[in-house]
Amino acid sequence: MANVALITGGASGMGLAVATSLAQKGWAVSIADLNVEAGEKVAKEISGTFYRTDVRDFDSMSSTFDQVFKKHSQINFVFANAGVPERQNFYAKKDDISGFPAALDFVIDINLKSVISTSYLAQHYFRKSPKGNKSSLICTSSIAGLYPVRFNPMYTAAKHGVTGLVRSISKHFYEHDGIRVNAICPGNVRTNLFDKWEWDEFDVEWIEISQIVEVVEMLLFDESQHGQVVEVAPRKHYFVEQAKYNDPNAKRTLEGSVVDSIGNK
Repeated sequence: MANVALITGGASGMGLAVATSLAQKGWAVSIADLNVEAGEKVAKEISGTFYRTDVRDFDSMSSTFDQVFKKHSQINFVFANAGVPERQNFYAKKDDISGFPAALDFVIDINLKSVISTSYLAQHYFRKSPKGNKSSLICTSSIAGLYPVRFNPMYTAAKHGVTGLVRSISKHFYEHDGIRVNAICPGNVRTNLFDKWEWDEFDVEWIEISQIVEVVEMLLFDESQHGQVVEVAPRKHYFVEQAKYNDPNAKRTLEGSVVDSIGNK
């Protein structure tokens, strides 16, 4: 039986590249994306399956997971990869502040909330998969999930959230269900996240999308990798350690048995 991958945002960019590579290795790849035309085209090219999915809508996500599981009776790998850029100026002066800007909410919904939903559903369907199933969840964060970006505060907050989510759930997922959870934090990869003229404004060296595939597959196929946050730079990558505790009380509070016992109730 072929291994089964479910990739959000799989119709373009990094998701597409990973989907294509896994399909070439004999995986059954399921593409979850809102772009029907692109998704169906990709699915046909890689002999995969496309599921129109709105990652902002939990019911839509849940339906996609359910359909994939019913078709294959297992899910081995979930790539929580859907993402969008921040277009609204957080600092813009406005006379009317009657409501929070929808465009900024959208950034949080896609870049953080959808990853949380994907992770939540992934653990459920990994558990339903046959015993001994080697389960892997990889979440796409960003270098903005490691460092502050003053002109994109919502994107930065969302990606820091993804990094924090992975570091928070990875131990429990692995110890209780053998699910390996990791995050990638890419730098500048020329995808459809920005238009060409916007990318041209960056005076930096680009990361080849093939390198993203290499890092994802390293985390996927190396069963010793779990709880890792990997920063991806041009031609290299770094395993990013969690910040050291400044105070022993913080360590005892956050890593102690009391917190675990409360969380497990």
